[in-house]
Amino acid sequence: MAEKETSCTRKSCCGSACAPRPPIVYEVPLLDLQDSTLIPRSAFQDAYDSHQALHIRGYKPSKLANDDAEFFHADDVKDLFDSLGEQDKASWCIENEKNHKPNDDDDTEAKPGNFLHNNNKGRGYCSFLVQHSQEVLEDLLTSRLPMVHLPVKESDSKDDNSTATMKVNYGPALWLFFGKNYNSNESLLGRPEHTDSVTHDGTFHYQLSGTKIWRLRPTAELMEQNESSPSNKKRKVEESESEKEASNHHIEVECKEGDILLLNTRLWWHSTNIPSQDDPCISYARDIYFSEQKHECENEPQSNRESSMTNVDGTWATEAIEADTILFTEHNMPDIELPRVQLRTEMASFLDNTASEGPNCQLVELEDDEGGTFMAVVTLRDIREGEFFTLLESDDEEESGDEDCSEEALEEEE
Repeated sequence: MAEKETSCTRKSCCGSACAPRPPIVYEVPLLDLQDSTLIPRSAFQDAYDSHQALHIRGYKPSKLANDDAEFFHADDVKDLFDSLGEQDKASWCIENEKNHKPNDDDDTEAKPGNFLHNNNKGRGYCSFLVQHSQEVLEDLLTSRLPMVHLPVKESDSKDDNSTATMKVNYGPALWLFFGKNYNSNESLLGRPEHTDSVTHDGTFHYQLSGTKIWRLRPTAELMEQNESSPSNKKRKVEESESEKEASNHHIEVECKEGDILLLNTRLWWHSTNIPSQDDPCISYARDIYFSEQKHECENEPQSNRESSMTNVDGTWATEAIEADTILFTEHNMPDIELPRVQLRTEMASFLDNTASEGPNCQLVELEDDEGGTFMAVVTLRDIREGEFFTLLESDDEEESGDEDCSEEALEEEE
């Protein structure tokens, strides 16, 4: 088997910092609600369908059902975290270890209790999930959060004067992002540029407090989709003759308090930073599906199945890779771990999005030119740009419960 050149990199949670930079720049449409309360359905579809990104401004939350209740705010973050079950508390993740300083003392241990205070101490950026703590999640969605559904009309009919919003399905988790960058001379960087290996139709991020800067650029997959779509006439094309010029093809979106960013994070490379500001930067996010998701193995809606999202490290493809490509061998294995999964099983403990497709790599023994053998990781099928690498689990591994592929594991196979 001939070895084909490819590239892979470390991905923090759901992404990577390295990727080829395309010469095509896309605009992120901006819709301002102004005096309106809901966006017409047709205007939403025209803006989002071709770009897979949409920035919404001017949203004004309606009053809570209970007049005595208050919207969720910065002072509530620590209490929210303390109210979670252990499974959700374990999802707490520092977005950028290098820049995280929970208190003025450098030796302070990076724990949620040391950081999730709305005070003027500390500098850092973290996230956690509200997912398994169902009562807490239900309370947030029904009586605390200022925006739960996208402000889009269910129908464009002239006879429809209702305030019904567009019906969508949601992923199982609510993500909460909390950052502090007080009295600083520089922006606080989040995760490196990455994509998310997901199957949803987009993720909405609501900016609850402070300001966050998004830095975006389209993936090759998004550009290919738009090139094949005759309806897309809003794309800007810039000729680039050097990698240096291409590296400038990013879009910056500034989200202020009350702004909404809807983004297909599988089709856009994205990173964020928090400017120096006096208020904490807080946002929350939910994955959305425009149609009910079906599981390949069972004729049952995904919303009725147990599903799980986690903050994890993974390794993924920075470009599309063909089947039967050698990713690496025992001689050049990088310092990474690949999750081992069985065919047709859910990866609920890793990511629930690639489960239906099954593992995309396998560990094989190959012969060299001198008649010797060596172990290698080879792709089982075509792999999309941004997709996690997952390894086919052998019968022996199922019995032993081994769950990773590392440099040491390759040496043991030898």
